[in-house]
Amino acid sequence: MGYSKLSYDDLVEHPEVWRSEKGLTSPAWAKEISELGYNGVWAVDFYADVFGAHLEPSRMPEDYQTGEYGAIALEIFDKFTTDSKGRKKRKVHRYTITDGCMELFDLIDRSDNFVLIAPVAYAGKQRTNENARFLFALCVEIDDINPKNGINELFYAFERVNRPVPKPTYIVCSGNGLHLYYVFERPIPLFKNIFEQFTEAKTYMTKQLWSAQISNAHDKIQYESVCQAFRAVGTSGKDKHKIALAFETGPKLTIEDFNARLPKKYAVNKIYKSELTKKQAQELYPEWYQRIVVEKGERGHWNRHEGIYYNWIEKCYEGTEVNHRYYCLENLCSLAVQCRIAPEQVEKDVRELAEYFETLTNKDDNHFTEYDIACAMRTYEEPTESAYRRRIEFISEKTNIPLQRTKRNGRKQEVHLKRIRAMQEFDDEDNGTNWRNGNGRKPKADIVKEWRLAHPEGRKADCIRDTGLSKPTVYKWWK
Repeated sequence: MGYSKLSYDDLVEHPEVWRSEKGLTSPAWAKEISELGYNGVWAVDFYADVFGAHLEPSRMPEDYQTGEYGAIALEIFDKFTTDSKGRKKRKVHRYTITDGCMELFDLIDRSDNFVLIAPVAYAGKQRTNENARFLFALCVEIDDINPKNGINELFYAFERVNRPVPKPTYIVCSGNGLHLYYVFERPIPLFKNIFEQFTEAKTYMTKQLWSAQISNAHDKIQYESVCQAFRAVGTSGKDKHKIALAFETGPKLTIEDFNARLPKKYAVNKIYKSELTKKQAQELYPEWYQRIVVEKGERGHWNRHEGIYYNWIEKCYEGTEVNHRYYCLENLCSLAVQCRIAPEQVEKDVRELAEYFETLTNKDDNHFTEYDIACAMRTYEEPTESAYRRRIEFISEKTNIPLQRTKRNGRKQEVHLKRIRAMQEFDDEDNGTNWRNGNGRKPKADIVKEWRLAHPEGRKADCIRDTGLSKPTVYKWWK
């Protein structure tokens, strides 16, 4: 079992409890770090300090709110499962960690499994770099410490002038190796350019901290992601008698503190998306500066034609796959915001589309539920900036529905539209089918409507069989 309230000092002061009764042994290098004068800390204090009060509050699923971010912990079991392709995978359970970290402390105390967590807040349930929103601490792992003088060389590296590295806020003895945590006074927003800069800084620091003087594995350096998850303090690894223990070794860092111990080329100096200074922005965009910075106004948004909204509904009926249903519905709500669709219309369309999505269910544990609908509708009811501004590549990736930007081949929009209308009129005259007034082939909506009038008690399945229309088409026009 884990120990959320155990430090190295407790282990030493009460050996009759922790060593004799519990059978615990000290993790490697804990004694050496303690002898340098650093105090051990409990897991509860460690994570309370790392995350502070910046995680989302604990909520029931039905009360989920967009724009809030939680940490993610993973419990890795010794059991194995088989995926859809027959591959064996270790069983993993994920936990969202909210403000106060009570879910994490409970997990540490009750689990005898391998527990991992990164000092990062994520949007949603997927622990991906794309979903990472805030970095609370940069963590660097060191393995195979030189047994002769590796620890002394490590602490000397925090003071030396040549090849400098920052001093960590905490060092965690994970069992056989060390995890160095550089905790920031304020969470760092992980915009793409910031993520890239921290990646470069961490690569430099890892190389310095795995030097031959510190690590015997200096020729096999392990470079890890900024969002790498590490063993939770208070839990064990393969050796159940060794608990990961933390030591406080320094203060929290500002970006200035962090940069002061890095070569200039690795300094993290772009904390905001724009590379412009406020003075430059004021000179280049005076109206924007007055409205947004001085008057604290809201950012403006473009409104889109409602046809885009209805076109997306058609795409959802025609191309949605089981594992992408939620994102398809959520993007519809995003378009409803952009196209200013009335609430009652959005509710109607969402319900009808969700009804169709449920028919795609192929496993008992994968139904499309009211919770999915509620989460998607949050985007419409409480729109954030992301509801207004989405790259077409992002939408295609999330929904798995191919999208392409309209190509004008260098023509201005007015000229391009005039050319399109001319082509449509030529097609109308050529085949006698006018797309504007519905002449020619009977619209599928009318076919479904006529069938329903003739079969008042008929089912969707009967309509599909009798008319030969596809399942998505019948569901689309049923109401």
